[in-house]
Amino acid sequence: MFSIILKELRAKSGLSQGQLAKALGVSAGNVSDWEGEKTKPGYMALSSIARFFEVSADYLLELNDAPVKPGIDLRGYKEEQGLTCDGSPLNDVEADLVAMFRLLPSYVQEDLFDMVYFKYKRHVEQKKDSIYSTYFDESSNEKSGPDDDGKPCIGTA
Repeated sequence: MFSIILKELRAKSGLSQGQLAKALGVSAGNVSDWEGEKTKPGYMALSSIARFFEVSADYLLELNDAPVKPGIDLRGYKEEQGLTCDGSPLNDVEADLVAMFRLLPSYVQEDLFDMVYFKYKRHVEQKKDSIYSTYFDESSNEKSGPDDDGKPCIGTA
């Protein structure tokens, strides 16, 4: 029963009902009601409990006997997905990045995509829009700012 599973998980963690309630963002009365079989947690509370105790929701719902969520095995995930780019298999670093990216929530994927796109665009455009490139580039260690004609001139020290 859910109430017994919750009590066992809480006891193993050495938490009081109040401490667990605070960690989950619910009232101590909620935890007491769940453990006393008066009520059952809703979806949000159930997912919070699963995340907090690092168990599967299936276990909490008694659909699966294994309490621990299966770990993320990047090697297995990469092999299962058969990751390639332009018909060529990805090297280990590329495959790890793609595998980790796929396992992230969509809002994090979006942020990462934007950051990578910015870096890629800047690299492809040879940093043309960067003020830094008017002072430094690969051909010279140091330059002064743009001359009157808009072209950078090499500074003397």
